[in-house]
Formats: sequence, structure tokens, C-alpha cells
Amino acid sequence: MHDNPFRPGFGISPPMLAGRDALLDEWREVFGLGAWSPYRAALVTGMRGVGKTVLLNAVEDAALARDWTVVHGTLHAGLLDALEHDRLPALLQAQDPDAVSREVTGVTVAQVGGVRTDVAQRYDREPRLESMLARLVELAEARGAGVLVSLDEVAKESLEQLRRIAIAVQHLMREDRRIAIVAAGVPASIAAALDADGLTFFRRAQQVRLDTLTLAETRAAIAEPVRSRGRTIGEPALDRAARASEGYPYLVQSIGARAWEYTPSTSEITTDAVQHAVEVAHAAMGESVIVPALRGLSGRDRDYLLAMAEDDGPADTAAVAERMGSTAGNAGRQRSRLLDGGIIVAPARGTVDFAIPRMREHLRAHPHDAQLGLPTRARETFRDGPPIG
Repeated sequence: MHDNPFRPGFGISPPMLAGRDALLDEWREVFGLGAWSPYRAALVTGMRGVGKTVLLNAVEDAALARDWTVVHGTLHAGLLDALEHDRLPALLQAQDPDAVSREVTGVTVAQVGGVRTDVAQRYDREPRLESMLARLVELAEARGAGVLVSLDEVAKESLEQLRRIAIAVQHLMREDRRIAIVAAGVPASIAAALDADGLTFFRRAQQVRLDTLTLAETRAAIAEPVRSRGRTIGEPALDRAARASEGYPYLVQSIGARAWEYTPSTSEITTDAVQHAVEVAHAAMGESVIVPALRGLSGRDRDYLLAMAEDDGPADTAAVAERMGSTAGNAGRQRSRLLDGGIIVAPARGTVDFAIPRMREHLRAHPHDAQLGLPTRARETFRDGPPIG
């Protein structure tokens, strides 16, 4: 990849994590010795491609830097079994000095050092999530650290797994033990977790809704990695790349990577390289981000999006209902579901807009894909205006 500093792809951490420093400082406080913070229990939400997994990776790195033990899992039907029979026993075997004991079972005189021993393992992969997690915390506290439970891809289908883990963590928190938990998922899944029976613990958790980056943060996320590798990017090229990304972290990395590769042997990334990168990255958004976001929506939800796509900007909700041939009440149900799912935003009363960059353009170009509320100030910095620099 010619030392490419950009990392397009989901869950892949870029060398520079722009726009998240203040958030990470909150977790660094949690991992500080003796520190308490509401971020000890946190829920991270945002649409696909906005950087949830990358943020979790950074939080885990911050924990490890403080010698905390990290228990990471992607929520799915088999996670509890994997934790109880594999991951937690393995962590305990590695950290507990009493995990392995040697018992003398015989003596042979003919050889020097002829003492024969059998190894008895304390953690033999028996299913006891609560006790093993408690022992991990005890071991971590003994060295002045703690345990971070990090859970990615919260989904409606995995709420029972989340409930079991949350109960174990909540019990330790009530005992004022040094443990923290962070879970991430799309808005609809997080909303389902907050409403589910047995998960009231998370209703008191810190809510973190990831936004897109501001224009200044986006420019830094492109320019600094380029310069760190000894190349340059001119102001017109940088401004074009930043504005074309709309502050969407996936697009920032995708445009940056393709601009870098356009003419990798030259010292400067030109506007031609950026223009080529923008065209390719925008086209790739369809299959990588937009089509997956459309999956799982009802037919009427997708009709609502198609009706919105007829406008060049925020759409009037009454006009959307009329185009759908629907009553305001019925269209309002689609609006609510799409807001909860983070597919659309409500920038002002009576209006809706797309939360995901390029969705309007994609639906216009590929309306058959539709047949199958993060209102943000950051996005306002990408509105029409003179280039910076």
C-alpha cells in the first residue's frame, strides 16, 4: 500500500483518531487510579461508518495502557459460551498466580531432580461468568488496575447475552469494585436495549452519540497523516477532499486512501488525485454503507426515504406523506422508526433529512435499492461557503 496512512474499512483504527480526544479523556479518567466517572458504564451509538468500533478500540487501548484487563466481545448468540468456556478462563490462567499448582506424586532416586509432579489447573473452563469476572477484578485491583468489559454490535437478537453480562457487571459496581463497561450499537439496537426488561442498569449509563467530524477536524484527519509520511497536499486538494467527505469518518479514510494511491510516487497529492478518489469513494458508499443501512427496513420505511430523496435538501414532512399517498399519522410512524434507527435526522420542526452522506444521491441513481436522528452542528460546517486556507 506504499506506506498508505489511511485505513478504509469498518472497525479498522486509523493512525490518527480525529475529533475524539475529548471523549477519550473521559475514559482515561475512568482508568486513572482511584478515579470515578459516569463513563464507567457507557453506551455508544451512531450510524454505520461513524466510528463506533474504532472508538471502542481506542478505549480498550487506553485501558491497556493503564494495565487494566480488557474483556472484549462482539454480541452474538454464542458470546456467553465463548466467555465462560474460553476467554475468561484463558485470562485467569494467564493472570492468577494460583491458577496452576504442582503436586508431588512420586520420587525417583536414580536421576537428579527426579521429582515427578502433576499439574492441576484451577480454571478448567467451567461455566461461571459471575465468579470468573469477580476474580479477574480482584486480580486487577491487586495491581492497582481494573477490568474493562467492551461489547460491540449490540443487536436486538443478543439482548439476553447483554443482560447476563450487565447483571454480573452491575453486581460488582454495587460493591464499588474497579470495573467499567462500554457497549456500542446502531441507534435502534441501543434503543431496544434501553427498553428491554432486565436491562434497567443501562438506562443510567452514559449515552454517547457519535457525530460526524467538523470541517476543521476532517481537514486535520486528512492533512496530518499525509504530512507524517513526508508527502504534501495543497489547500485546494485538501479542501475538496474534506468537503467531499462531509465529515463522515468512513469517507474520510476512503477518500484519503484512494488519493494517496492515485500517484504514489509523487510527493504531492493533487486535486486530480483527490477528484478521482472522491468519485471512487462516493460510488463505493452504496454497497459498503447505504445498502446495508437499507436492509431490515420495511417497505414503507423505504418508500419514505424515496419520497425524501425528491428534495435537494431537508424535506417537509407533510410533502413526504403526500408523495407516499399516506396520512400524516401513518407517515409519522415511518419517520419515528427512521429517526430511531439513525437513518434520518430532524434538523427543524416539520422537516427531515438524511443522516448518512450520499444516501439521497444513491436513492436517486438506484431507486431499486429502496425496493428491497443525529441532528448535528458539525455537518453545518460543510454547507456552501468559501474554501478554508
